[in-house]
Amino acid sequence: MTVRRLAAEERSQAIIKAALGLFADKGFDATTTRRLARAAGVSEALLFKHFPTKRALYRAILKYKLEEPEQALPLDDSLLSLDDEEFFLHIASHLMRRVDADDAFCRLMLRSAMDGHDLALRFRRARSGRLLDLMEKKIRMRCAREKVKPAVDPSLCARIFSGMILSAMLNRRIFREEVISRTSLKDLSQALVRVFLQGIASRPEP
Repeated sequence: MTVRRLAAEERSQAIIKAALGLFADKGFDATTTRRLARAAGVSEALLFKHFPTKRALYRAILKYKLEEPEQALPLDDSLLSLDDEEFFLHIASHLMRRVDADDAFCRLMLRSAMDGHDLALRFRRARSGRLLDLMEKKIRMRCAREKVKPAVDPSLCARIFSGMILSAMLNRRIFREEVISRTSLKDLSQALVRVFLQGIASRPEP
């Protein structure tokens, strides 16, 4: 029974991974169940046994991609104990490494938004929303510590930082922009955090 259950779980995971790539490349409507079954190496009958509809498979992808980053980067208040630069660098480095290693889900999110499906919105509410809230809280803590009134709404600042990461990785993985592509992820994340926290003014010579 355990072996049979494990085999079924492994088959489901294989279908999910194959579907993720196809949905990212072709979109939800253009991806047929026949093509999904072929990519996963199963029959259509077995595909339907695991996932009765394409939408059920879409939901499974969402669940899979929510659990994966939660294990790698738990979004709880313990991250707030890091100093400002460490905090934002930790987030930027983690997100950039994940997209650089596998950009399929990033492409799927864009495809989902363009096709009008709710995958991107649901992922944002479940994962991205929590990340934005955490960054906003860190920005407010910085302002309180320095006893200054935020010059820009912290909620907007958090979204700008998130947008900087997204823009960098789209240019790196989708558009293959030369300058960003040849820059290491470490240098790229450090530059992004430095610009966000300090601006582009040059530092004085020691």
